[in-house]
Amino acid sequence: MNIYKTMYHPHKPVGVDARKADIVGGGIAGLATAAFLIDDAKMPARNITIYEKKPVMGGSMDGTKGNEGYLCRAERELEPYMECLWYLSSKIPSLENEGRTVLDDVVDFNRDEPMHTEARVIVNQGEIDGQYHNYKMPQRYVTAMAQIVSSTEEELADKRIDEFFDKDFFRTNFWTCFHSQLAFKNYHSAIECRRYWQRFTFINRHEYLEGFIHTKYNEYDAIILPIERWLIDQGVNFVNNFSVYDLSFDEKIDTVNAILAHQNGEDITIPVANRDLVFVTTGSISENSSFGDNNTVAKTNRDTNDMGTFTIWQNLAKKDDKFGHPEKFLGQIDQTKWISFFPTVKDYPEFFKRIEELSGSRAGTGGLMTFKDSNWDMSFEIHHKPFFPYQADDEEVGWGYGLYGENVGNYIKKRMWDCTGDEIMTELLYHLGMLDIKDEVLKHTYMSTAMMPYATSQFMPRKLGDRPKVVPDGCTNLALLGQFVEVDDDVVFTVETSVRTALEGVYELLNVEKDVLEVNPSRYDIRYLLERVKRFNGIKGEITPDMLPQLTPEVIPEVTKQLLHYVNNVPPYYTMYLGRDKTIPLKESVLHPKAPHSKS
Repeated sequence: MNIYKTMYHPHKPVGVDARKADIVGGGIAGLATAAFLIDDAKMPARNITIYEKKPVMGGSMDGTKGNEGYLCRAERELEPYMECLWYLSSKIPSLENEGRTVLDDVVDFNRDEPMHTEARVIVNQGEIDGQYHNYKMPQRYVTAMAQIVSSTEEELADKRIDEFFDKDFFRTNFWTCFHSQLAFKNYHSAIECRRYWQRFTFINRHEYLEGFIHTKYNEYDAIILPIERWLIDQGVNFVNNFSVYDLSFDEKIDTVNAILAHQNGEDITIPVANRDLVFVTTGSISENSSFGDNNTVAKTNRDTNDMGTFTIWQNLAKKDDKFGHPEKFLGQIDQTKWISFFPTVKDYPEFFKRIEELSGSRAGTGGLMTFKDSNWDMSFEIHHKPFFPYQADDEEVGWGYGLYGENVGNYIKKRMWDCTGDEIMTELLYHLGMLDIKDEVLKHTYMSTAMMPYATSQFMPRKLGDRPKVVPDGCTNLALLGQFVEVDDDVVFTVETSVRTALEGVYELLNVEKDVLEVNPSRYDIRYLLERVKRFNGIKGEITPDMLPQLTPEVIPEVTKQLLHYVNNVPPYYTMYLGRDKTIPLKESVLHPKAPHSKS
């Protein structure tokens, strides 16, 4: 982070007091947009309205209590270099600590409760995998990974990860830890995989989960609620139970002139003046979620008529190719869905106590345990207490998911997709080696389950252009937000992505004279690159001459070609010129001095 650029307060954009902003979608992207409009662009809060289909804000970052237990559909894996998220959090006051910010709360909590696991992978019904720290791989896999990382996205267009590897790669310790943590499947996008391998090069003790950040409470109470309260205090308008399905444009399809929606069974049209701004979230990975419990299966919602913000994107794409191709990500539900589960264990501490003893980690500090033998590819974690501000002392909560729910379980001989909460818990207990306490655990546990049809839809194979730009070409008053928008160099499936699209959209539409925060450039840091090379080659300590590859004359041309390809695809370093005209550093001369140049 460059403090010179980050902490600078730009001048108020001309005419911003007379402009309005309509934000469609009340998830983290929409809330962040409102915050940046107010704090960075100085737009009056009363001029901003957020429209949300659901009765509560927060989108996928949910966290709530029902009649019998708690529910969180998903978990966020946060890290220190999510610059846009922490920039946003530095602006928002803490709800608990006067004079502190949300960022301060997060930093304080992680200093006291740092993540560190030594039981990342579990095998043989309750044993820690003794080999999972070993990331050494056959040279053919190292070469294939290097090929993906050094390729351009045009070269990887529409390619799958498994086009580069045989089946044995997907059994390596590296893949076990990587894919289970981030929900990658073998057939997902090679482009997106490349971005992850480049973006998170710095995580060199990946399997210990060191450097990953968690929050004092669930992310709704820790991040969403403070932002929402601050926006309310500023005067932002919130409209819930409001379902936007399309936008109306001028003849060139460049300027939005109306928002089309449904509310309380009525069709609503919101006029939009040319000077006003519209920000739209173009999809949600938790859209059309369905829920189950101990005795009820969470059914798959295959409705194609009402797909929330996906419907907006589909309708936009029909108008112009610049809005992308949502069909590349949608309509393949059996490849993009998975089930998560959230147990609330009441008045039975023995269960979590055993997991703490098995792992050696106190609840909340161990992160995900992945069960390598699981046909469902199941992972599970136990949270610290309280994970909800209003959580009772005798209540404990955890979260887990199964990535391959189409498979029959190891103990429960059913597909995970067809299982009740009790059956999922029984399968979990089997892999933990704790079936001896099954009856007590089931008796004291409320299991909320969630089937999410589009959980990993953003990972499906694609090419550049399938996702629209934050501000599509030619658009004068429209910015698109969220996980289905193209952001250079950054990954999807993160809170950072959503917040970054908000920052980019606000700055571009209002011409805010401030640079968008740089995506962490760790992939160009030789320290991290060297660490990766050593890990994948099983090298500890210094590299010695005998470890270097032996080059014969016939392979030198190919090695030279690969080296040149890699070097020439490293982008130029950020220029140091500080003026407004960013073309200056691209020119040898702009001043035309009259003095002659010397001849020697």
